[in-house]
Amino acid sequence: MILKNTLSVPVDTLIIGGSGFVGSKIVSEATKVADSEIAYTYATRKVDLLARAYQVKMEEGGALERCILETKPRVVIYCAVPFMDQALHKTVSVEGVKRTLTKLAGVNPSARFIYMSTNAVFSGARGPCRESDLPDPESRHDPYREYALTRAEGERIAQKMWANTIIVRTSNVDGRDIHGNLNSRLAFSVERLRLGQALPRFCNRQISPTLVDNLAAALLEVIHPSFSYTGVLHIAGSQQITDYEYAKLLARQIGVDENLVEEDFDDTPSNISLNVALTQRLLQTRLLNVAEQLAVTFPT
Repeated sequence: MILKNTLSVPVDTLIIGGSGFVGSKIVSEATKVADSEIAYTYATRKVDLLARAYQVKMEEGGALERCILETKPRVVIYCAVPFMDQALHKTVSVEGVKRTLTKLAGVNPSARFIYMSTNAVFSGARGPCRESDLPDPESRHDPYREYALTRAEGERIAQKMWANTIIVRTSNVDGRDIHGNLNSRLAFSVERLRLGQALPRFCNRQISPTLVDNLAAALLEVIHPSFSYTGVLHIAGSQQITDYEYAKLLARQIGVDENLVEEDFDDTPSNISLNVALTQRLLQTRLLNVAEQLAVTFPT
């Protein structure tokens, strides 16, 4: 159901999935841009932001289409992700994209579509991964396989259905939400370390930690009318590092014994880090390394 705004009023940017950790940060930063009208969707929890809010549950028909019809957006950022709900993976990551683009075609066929994807679409056999590398989620045999398969299918559908599409892949996004709270993954690590408890982390898996603020800033450049690139774009931190090395740097930043971080080994060594060289050439926003990200999150 649409909670408000019964009149059709076009917006500059519509963020689908705007109440989550990443989505709400994008909404928050987008509302700071002068003369920019922003709208976002949420499933159950509306966030306190200066933007038009629409309740959209992907498993229920109609609300998504009515939202797009009413807002007629110039840009759609699709970052709805049912990460922990496997039953909704296909509904959100695949069917939701089809429904969005089908409706958008009749409302604003020149709109830009940004599909927020993930490094999880890669198995980790050949990283660091470039934009030209083909996803291989079928090679994953872990709890994230279904998630990876549907995200890769969402990428494929977006590129097939909409010419003015950018697939934005990111990786291991951490930081503070719009209320200043740490995201759950980072909060768990910090709590264990501050309690003096051991923190096992993989030392044979390469990742690209990303600061949510840095990701949002880069996306504001991507949705600017002057940005003409289409295709796949990797927006992530500039440093490729193991989970173990990241946790060590975290311990040092918050002033606890880094020996609490213990080596752990994934069954299959992998490199799911993202090469961001192309992105850095295209954008003015500088993608931060891990030390810079942690300094922003935990200022001394």
